[in-house]
Amino acid sequence: MSATDKRAVQAVHALLRERFPQAFPADYDALKPLALGIQDTLRQRLPEVDVDLLRRALANHTQRDGYLLALIHGRGDRRYDLDGRPVGTVTPEERAQAQQRLEASQQRQQAQAQRRRDEKAREEKRRQQQEIERRNREAKAARKAEHERRQQEIAARKAALIAQGITPESRSDRKRRLAREAAERAARKTRGPRPSADRPVAPPSRPAAPSSRLDTPPSRPDPSWAAPPDPAKPMPPVTYRKKRRIVPPDEPGAS
Repeated sequence: MSATDKRAVQAVHALLRERFPQAFPADYDALKPLALGIQDTLRQRLPEVDVDLLRRALANHTQRDGYLLALIHGRGDRRYDLDGRPVGTVTPEERAQAQQRLEASQQRQQAQAQRRRDEKAREEKRRQQQEIERRNREAKAARKAEHERRQQEIAARKAALIAQGITPESRSDRKRRLAREAAERAARKTRGPRPSADRPVAPPSRPAAPSSRLDTPPSRPDPSWAAPPDPAKPMPPVTYRKKRRIVPPDEPGAS
């Protein structure tokens, strides 16, 4: 049903509430079961209304949950005409059919509510994903701008060094140079010091023959290698005392 048709049906329903307030009350809780054949009566009472629109408006009214509840729980099981007069009763079969229609209507409503919740959740997820993508784009643009700014600074520094006559060295060239210098130092340390070009290399010395103790001074200081005394310097006086020997009493000759 298009939006225009819906508005037309709603207008007919509003006309029914205005012309027949006893059969079509505005209060949702005051709905009453209508008499059978009420559609033919409406055609006679409202000949100016389109029949198709009248049928749709009456179907919308009788399919409402409040009308079905009136059929199921109506007091006295009575039906009413357009003027609110009781006409006929609601049979148990009609009550059972109303119960089935109400359950089906509630299931449709629950399914529609679940679809709306799912659609809302999907929409929220899409919104969050779009927000994440927007933040990622902004972060990427910021990183790109920062990279370009650093490249401009590097180019400006290189230009300043070239203007001063200094050849700039890139990071990769510096790494290769440092690695090469480290390898050369390691190789020199392994080979030992190189001889100078203007200094001849001395032949390896032969091991000297072992000498006597008189020719080679000992590695540790020895009193016998002390310097001879100076004759001009007087020697300190030395007093010798005779050491007395004590003889134990059990030895022969002991007194």
